[in-house]
Amino acid sequence: MYNTYSANFTRITRLLARVSILPALFLPFYEAFLHGGRRAVEIDPRAAAYMAAHMIGAYCTILAGFGLIAIYLHYHDRMGRIAPLSLILALLGQISYAGLLFIDGFFNPLFAHFDPTLQTQFHSPDFFQAVTHSPLLQSFGIALYTPFLMSLLLIVGIGLLGIIILLKRFLPWPIGLLFLVGGVILGIDLMVPMWVEITGYAAEGLAIAWSALLILRKSKPVARARSVA
Repeated sequence: MYNTYSANFTRITRLLARVSILPALFLPFYEAFLHGGRRAVEIDPRAAAYMAAHMIGAYCTILAGFGLIAIYLHYHDRMGRIAPLSLILALLGQISYAGLLFIDGFFNPLFAHFDPTLQTQFHSPDFFQAVTHSPLLQSFGIALYTPFLMSLLLIVGIGLLGIIILLKRFLPWPIGLLFLVGGVILGIDLMVPMWVEITGYAAEGLAIAWSALLILRKSKPVARARSVA
């Protein structure tokens, strides 16, 4: 019974690791080549492509998150008591970021078409200025700040994972640093240039893919014992 459970556990871990590798490595290329610009003048002419690109980015983000689950399944006994909380925060942060991409892909083309000035300010560090001068945005109330809470969750969740790796060293320390840097950059992506945001995608994507490859190399399915007739 134990061998069967252990074999299934290992197979699930390896499957999650495998599924996460390519989507994680694709994320910086999505941002660099598919995302497009942030301004209304760049978004409006390619609204359909902009929406499709963000759907691709969101699904890749979700699939890359499977690598986070694989990390906890494989290394949970070396992460200490904080492992469950860290897993929950990291997954919520990853899913929240995917949700932000869905929201971005749907609403930004609308804003870019009907109010280009508002969209450009809303999708930039001038966010608070846009809110101050827009009754439309103010009408959303506290829900308007939901993306900021989701970004904060990403910083805390992915950043905490990076700190745990740096402290516990169950993975190479550069992976922990990549998670920490990637989580912070993606959490403040509207406040940094796009090339920096691409670096954030590359950091987190490389951290997940590297971790997944190490898990695949170190874990081997447990062979079932054959009964002798």
